[in-house]
Amino acid sequence: MLNIIFLSAAKANQVDKKSAVRFDPVIKNIEGWKIHIDPALLKGKHSTDGLHAIKMLTNHLQRISILVQGEALKKLKTCQIWLEHSHPTLHAMQYHPSVGWLKANGHDPRLQKKVHVPQAKALTSRGQLLKHPAVILHELAHAYHDQFLTFEHPEIIAAYNKARQKGDYNKVMLYTGQSVKHYAMTNHKEYFAEGTEAYFYRNDFYPFVRAELKKHDLDLHKVLEKVWGSAQK
Repeated sequence: MLNIIFLSAAKANQVDKKSAVRFDPVIKNIEGWKIHIDPALLKGKHSTDGLHAIKMLTNHLQRISILVQGEALKKLKTCQIWLEHSHPTLHAMQYHPSVGWLKANGHDPRLQKKVHVPQAKALTSRGQLLKHPAVILHELAHAYHDQFLTFEHPEIIAAYNKARQKGDYNKVMLYTGQSVKHYAMTNHKEYFAEGTEAYFYRNDFYPFVRAELKKHDLDLHKVLEKVWGSAQK
């Protein structure tokens, strides 16, 4: 999920009247990533939940460290993550490219350019894991897209436009067996992140895995192979 709305500086500065900063995070290095952790997850009544959430986040990052290789992994590890116990208004995991959106909506501007886990319990949710086992990879793919490829990357946009025009994603199987429109058709950013899930691990929409992706959308597969490197070894 990606939050991005372009706003005027005047509107963005309106939230300066009321601070959106609710805590100062504790910074830890986990599997080579800088993680900004809500102190409520480390001490007090939520510390057990915090222990489980951090353990699961570590599990995600360990898998990513095996799946992504070389220079791409080095760059990916510079993309930071913000983990909090329970954000009052945000629920889904997301990436924040725009400080303007954060300020205008009353959120901590330090979330800019970070993958955000607003509800720590989502990391240990059985339903979330069944649906979206590569959710952290998905959000880190957004960060990589923004910070290293740019959202104007021509090959990603071209592959997305071609796929949208062909209509091959308009009715696909969801992990539940339902036929739905693929979330990748939201925009070229979600197209890249959803494709990355299938390329390296498993997505919740068909094509679920890399072999299916290569058959269903060879253009995207070629772009992902160029961006991330081979996933065959």
